[in-house]
Amino acid sequence: MKSVNSALELKIPMRFDRDSQAKGWPLFEAQRHLMPGGNGTLTKVPRLFPDEPAMMARGSGCRLWDVDGNEYIDFRCALGPVTLGYCYPEIDDAIRSQLSRGIVFGQPNELEFQLAEELIEVVPCAESVRFLKTGGEAVAATVKLARAFTGRNMLLGSGYHGWINGVENTSGILPGVVDNYRSFHYGDLSEVEALLEQHKGRVAAVLLAGAYAAMKPEDLFPRRLRELTKRHGVLLIIDEIVTGMRLRVGGYHEYYDFLPDLAVFSKGMANGMPISAFMGRRDIMDLAASSAVVSSTFSGEMLSISAALALLDVYRKKNVIAHLWKAGERMGAGLEEIFRRHGLPVELKGLAPCRALAFRAGSAAENLRLQRSVFRSLFRKGVYMNIICYVNHSHQPADIDEALERIDSACGTMQWEENGTPLAPLPAIGAVANMGT
Repeated sequence: MKSVNSALELKIPMRFDRDSQAKGWPLFEAQRHLMPGGNGTLTKVPRLFPDEPAMMARGSGCRLWDVDGNEYIDFRCALGPVTLGYCYPEIDDAIRSQLSRGIVFGQPNELEFQLAEELIEVVPCAESVRFLKTGGEAVAATVKLARAFTGRNMLLGSGYHGWINGVENTSGILPGVVDNYRSFHYGDLSEVEALLEQHKGRVAAVLLAGAYAAMKPEDLFPRRLRELTKRHGVLLIIDEIVTGMRLRVGGYHEYYDFLPDLAVFSKGMANGMPISAFMGRRDIMDLAASSAVVSSTFSGEMLSISAALALLDVYRKKNVIAHLWKAGERMGAGLEEIFRRHGLPVELKGLAPCRALAFRAGSAAENLRLQRSVFRSLFRKGVYMNIICYVNHSHQPADIDEALERIDSACGTMQWEENGTPLAPLPAIGAVANMGT
C-alpha cells in the first residue's frame, strides 16, 4: 500500500489541455486502504489511471466536476439513481423543507402513507407498499414473503439483485441457500419451463430483472413468463431497481404490460436519496407484518420519502419518462453513427433510457481492450460514461449534441491500449452481471 507521501509523488498528465493540480489519483491512492476494495460500491472504484477521474467533487444538472476541476457531461448518473439531474431544485427544496421538521421519528408520519398511496396509484401491480433503504434488501424481503406464502424454498433467478441476494461467484453462502437457487438466462422461456418441471412443487418464485442489452421494444418473453408461472402456481417477482421510474413510472412490468405478484423499486425513486420499496398483492404483502416479519428503523426516514414524493410530482408535471426516451434515442443514434464512421466495433443494445454498449472486437481480452481504450478517450474529452449509457431529465438536446461532438473527437484520436496492458475484468456485479448477452 502506498504511503500518503509516495501517492502524492505520482506523475499524472494534465487532461483537457487545462491547468490541473491532478489531486484526484493521489488522494484516492492515499486513502483507498481505508475501505476494502477502495469503496463501498465496487463498481465505482476508478480503474483507468490516469485518464479516469478518481474522485468526484460535485454535480449540477447533467454535469460533474472532479476534485481537479475537470468538467464532464455525465451519462453514468451515479449508476442509475439520478433520473432528474444533480442538485435538481424541486428535490433539494423538498429535502431542505423536511430537514427543518425532522429526519426520522418513533411514530408514523403522514408522508409515509402519502407516498405509499401515490405508488399504489401509479404502479400497476401495487396493492400494498413497504419501504426500506436499498434495492438488495427489498429483494430479500420479497423472497422471504414468497417462501412464506407458498411454503416452498427454491428460487429461480435471472439478473443481478444486489450483494445480499447473490449466490453465484461468491463465498460465505450457506449450502442450503445455494441448493435452493437456480439461475436462468434472460429471455429463455424453455429453460425456465424445464427448471419448473425439474423442481416441480419446490419453487416459490421466479425472480427477474430486465437485462440491459437484451430488452427489446417488442418482446413476448415477459408476458409468456407470467403465464408460465401462473400455470405452475409459482409467484413472479420483478426487480425494478433499474427499470422502475425509467422505462415507465411503473417500470418493466408496466412497459411490457403484465402484472407480477411482487415488485421492487429503488434507484429511480428519489433522484439519489437512499430508498427502496417492495410492493404487490396485499395477501402476500400482509405477511410482512405477521409470519414473515420485515421491519426496519429507517424505513420511515423522511428526507428520502420527501424526495420521492417530490420526484413523483416532477414526473407528473414534466413528463419525465417521455424525456428520458427522447434523450436516450438522440444519444443512442448519435453514438451508433460515430462508432460506425470510425470503424469501431461497438453496438448499442437495449432500450433508449438505459442503452448498453456491447464491444465486439473479437475475444474477451480484445473486447475489454477496446472497451478500456474507448472509455479512456471519452474521459480525456470530458465525457463520463460506462457500459450503460444512462440519461436524465437534465440532458437537453444541446448537452447531448455537445457530448456527441466530444465523443466524435475522442474516437478520432483514440489510442488502443498496448497488448501487454493488464486486463483485469470488472467485478461480476451490477450492470456487468445483468447485461443479458
